[in-house]
Amino acid sequence: MKINAFSDVSLRALLVLSSAPLGELLTTQNIADAVGTPYHHVSKAIVRLRELGLIDVERGRNGGSRLSAAGRKATVGQILRKLDTRSDPAECQSANGDCPLIAECGLRSALARAREAFYQELDTVVVSSLPRLRQMTPVFQAIGLRPGL
Repeated sequence: MKINAFSDVSLRALLVLSSAPLGELLTTQNIADAVGTPYHHVSKAIVRLRELGLIDVERGRNGGSRLSAAGRKATVGQILRKLDTRSDPAECQSANGDCPLIAECGLRSALARAREAFYQELDTVVVSSLPRLRQMTPVFQAIGLRPGL
């Protein structure tokens, strides 16, 4: 299975936020620099993660984002289910018309079961448990922050 770019950026943002010192706010620009992704893309991810209750956001000059209590407990599988907006894993239905084989298609249901099995495997992985000190120290130093693991 392959996750979409938005889910990838969102997960990377959560990894950075989960490795920040408890309670410390990181700006969207800090997160964008840490994950090597344009600010605009990270900004969209931050908005969605906040809507999902995975992060807390404080506005203003000294504002930023931090992982919420729910975000600290969230698994990769749970997050990907919420971020995956595709209703059809095989894109059998599209703006260009439906696949002529769509009626009683066995492939479509097999792909849906495979996607769920993928998510179930990731239900055992808590996002906040993934970052490691050796991984995050150089990232935080590169953007002028201290590591928080």
